[in-house]
Amino acid sequence: MQLAHTMLLGPTRVNEAKLNVLSMRDNITPTGDGWKRSTFGFAYPQIYPGGEYPDGIPNVQVNGMTYWKGPASGAFFSGYTDISFMNNFTWVHGRHTTKAGVMLIRMRKDQNGKSMYNGQVEFNNKANPNTTGVPIADALLGNFLTYSEAAQDPVGFLRYTQAEAYVSDSWKLLRRLSVEYGARCYWMQPAYAQANNITNFDPRLYDPSKAVKVNQDGTIVPNSGNFFNGLVRAGGGVPAGEMARVPGGNTAAVLSVPATAPRGFYQPAHLLAPRFGFAWAPSDRTTMRGGFGLYFNRPETSLISPVLNSPPYAQSIQVQFGNLANPAGGSAPAPSPVDTSQASDPHLKNSYTMNFSFSVQRELPRGVFAELAYVGNVGRHLLRQPDINQPTFVDYLIIAGYASSARPSVNAFRRYKGFSVITMRLSDSTSNYNSLQAYMTKRKGDLLMTASYTWAKALADTSKNSEDPEDPFNRHFNYGPATFDRRHVLVTTFNYRIPAFRNLRGVGGGVLGGWEASGVVRAQSGQMLSITCDSVAGVRRADYIGGPVQLPSDKRSVDHWFNTAAFVAAPDIRRGTSGVGILSGPGLYTWDTSLRKQFRVTERLRLRFQGDMTNAMNHANFRNLAAKTSSKTYGQMAQAGPARNIQFGLKAMF
Repeated sequence: MQLAHTMLLGPTRVNEAKLNVLSMRDNITPTGDGWKRSTFGFAYPQIYPGGEYPDGIPNVQVNGMTYWKGPASGAFFSGYTDISFMNNFTWVHGRHTTKAGVMLIRMRKDQNGKSMYNGQVEFNNKANPNTTGVPIADALLGNFLTYSEAAQDPVGFLRYTQAEAYVSDSWKLLRRLSVEYGARCYWMQPAYAQANNITNFDPRLYDPSKAVKVNQDGTIVPNSGNFFNGLVRAGGGVPAGEMARVPGGNTAAVLSVPATAPRGFYQPAHLLAPRFGFAWAPSDRTTMRGGFGLYFNRPETSLISPVLNSPPYAQSIQVQFGNLANPAGGSAPAPSPVDTSQASDPHLKNSYTMNFSFSVQRELPRGVFAELAYVGNVGRHLLRQPDINQPTFVDYLIIAGYASSARPSVNAFRRYKGFSVITMRLSDSTSNYNSLQAYMTKRKGDLLMTASYTWAKALADTSKNSEDPEDPFNRHFNYGPATFDRRHVLVTTFNYRIPAFRNLRGVGGGVLGGWEASGVVRAQSGQMLSITCDSVAGVRRADYIGGPVQLPSDKRSVDHWFNTAAFVAAPDIRRGTSGVGILSGPGLYTWDTSLRKQFRVTERLRLRFQGDMTNAMNHANFRNLAAKTSSKTYGQMAQAGPARNIQFGLKAMF
């Protein structure tokens, strides 16, 4: 919904006000009766009764078979409402055009955490005293190895408010020179849960002297320490008025966690973003333009929503060696570390980019326009998401030294005991992009066309805000070409009104005249790839031992794309020496064309015929280059495509 009002305040002043309300619902719910236990005669109870679909079938894992997800376990409820108000004022006075405005945004999003409140059961004959020796037979009898169930499906009532104001002035200094300058200021509040039913892991609060003790098999010694060591609750805890919406919001376990974190885990920010630009026309056919601008971004609400299922608000139970007729009758296993956790840096900052450009445009004869530009940007405080609880290389070597049957759990060697993987959002990454961009278009005559070419380089120490880099503690080690870096990109489009038989009359003119052909041609270099290897610490970059990496085109083939002898697996005691994005992968070349004509059958009936070809030249675009030294297909291409595709269509219009 949008309401707008424009008011003329005289011949030189205009005020425009707008109110926008956007409301969406994204619900994924089970349909019919197939999700119910009772439909199939399953009578086993839940340990914690309740939930949105309390009769739902649990997730089931039978050893040696595919994991089967209960139809109701993926139920998702999300309601989103965005309310924004903006007011813009424009004043033209002399050689100046001044604009100023404000914008207020209020976001509301309610969504569930998709917990396993219907249960999750595993049938496996491993170490199960009640097993028949056959997992599928165990499943038929209900004899499980483990059974897990969450007490409830928590709901996050996510909110944030944002306020912005700006002022800018366009000043025509001379007849051929104009400048524009201004600034936008922000007040950005982080997204938070209205009920404060979320926790964060703060390394500063982790006390090694209070840590739990972890056995070699990864289980926790009962009563050996603080199970919630390092956790902090948001916003002072659940407000009294929200207790009804947060089951167990004031249990002893919840109250044992300090409630000193800000509501959104980091503080609101006051930000200022200046902008400047100019346009100069040294002649009637030439223009030069340049500019600089700083632009801030806010982290998405996914910083908050994944922690809805985090302890101590989210309660769950796991039992083992029982039967589904009475899941709670199984024995309680030794407690295990908290599964994969997501956290946010308490000092998180809003990311921003500084964009800058300079271009020259020139009008050429015969309706041709050309532009040459330098375009670049620099990114700061970009988000990354490393695992801050990774063991060291020494720890991995100790683990690898054991026989596989007696190998200790990785969780026994992690820094923060009682936790497994901790992926923390940090805002310390950087990026830069520099490009030379050329563009030309022909806008007159039967042949209309455009051609653009970009020569660019994009470098970063993270390519996306959810990326888990190889070295979580040294972002500079991860610096190199971004995964979206494409050094060369050429794109050409054309539309040709074929003049042949245009003036031919009668049936011949109706059939042969008036055809149009169009197309898009794209050629670009490939993704920059890293050469990796297997190690005790998982997949990581390999060692570069010298020599050329790329092969000449006459020596390159599908089965030998690059110089595989230039790399070897790195030793287990350190990280590899090869750089990020050291190899240029296969490029892309496509030629998509279309031929069409409109036929007039009667005064009111017309037919439109169109034939399309994608990848008309059927060029082999290779994909999925094997870049791991231990791969059986190391240095080879795994796929190619898409192949040529031809389609015809006939449309009647009346």
